[in-house]
Amino acid sequence: MTHLFIGIGDAGEAILDALLDYKAVRRAKPIVLKTKPESDKEDKIEGTLKNIKDVDVAFLFSGLGDSDLTPRIAEILTGVNIKIFLVGIVPANRREKREKLITAYHSLDQLKEHVNTFLIVDNERIAHLPNFEDYYPSYNRYIASCIADILAGTSAPGAISDSERHLSMQMNEVVKMLSFEDEPGYVALSRASELTKGLGGYILPFLRHKPLDLRTLLRVSLEKFSVSDAPSGCEKSVSFLQVPEYYIRSRSVDREQVEEVIRAHSKESHLAVYTTKRNIAAITNLFTFKFDQLERLREIRRLAHEGV
Repeated sequence: MTHLFIGIGDAGEAILDALLDYKAVRRAKPIVLKTKPESDKEDKIEGTLKNIKDVDVAFLFSGLGDSDLTPRIAEILTGVNIKIFLVGIVPANRREKREKLITAYHSLDQLKEHVNTFLIVDNERIAHLPNFEDYYPSYNRYIASCIADILAGTSAPGAISDSERHLSMQMNEVVKMLSFEDEPGYVALSRASELTKGLGGYILPFLRHKPLDLRTLLRVSLEKFSVSDAPSGCEKSVSFLQVPEYYIRSRSVDREQVEEVIRAHSKESHLAVYTTKRNIAAITNLFTFKFDQLERLREIRRLAHEGV
């Protein structure tokens, strides 16, 4: 299955470019489109999208409210039965004008008819930092690393080598876990990683990997969600754990420990484990909420209603 990536506007393209820096993502040969709302014509985009074949899932990258093209693109993709993940950037309250926040809410409201899952990138998470715009590149890389892990954990046969695969999920399973029957899912992402060898391990491969500390890795990841003030409990979740093959062969991955921690935060959960050739252990969590469970989204809705 081929993935479709669409970067819309400067903010969306910045995250997409960070994602395409991953060799494993490029190796899967996704279809990549980039649109400039101020110059690209709707009929040209529509023609391009309707001619795309063999795509079941699309990832859209866009600042919420940045472009009227985003809802139109989502509508076209829904019309050809393509599931949609929207990586949506929510403007920061303390840094942006009220009007931009209200526009972001109206964009969410329009898009909910077509999008299966919103992957929320909340700029409020970095808005407290001095010169916070300087942190955009690292924040984009963080979000891109989460999405790269989703793609690696759901790769179709042949997209990654057998040595990199242990127990992955199908993308249609992930869509189900990150959405609801009657409404889209609103997802907070988090990730943490650690080296399993020192830098010398890349030079001297015979050096042993250190013991896995999955509990600490999980604890750190659960402090790094992409949504400000996200509650500790969610409706559904998916976690992707990647480790070097050594830990699988030596049966050092305590799935029950990971699942126990995640179940304490999620009513329904699923864990996918797969291997990597890199000397790292990493876990990416996707916590799925309904709109009203996220204070950040309720906040921008209040602003929109007050402005009426």
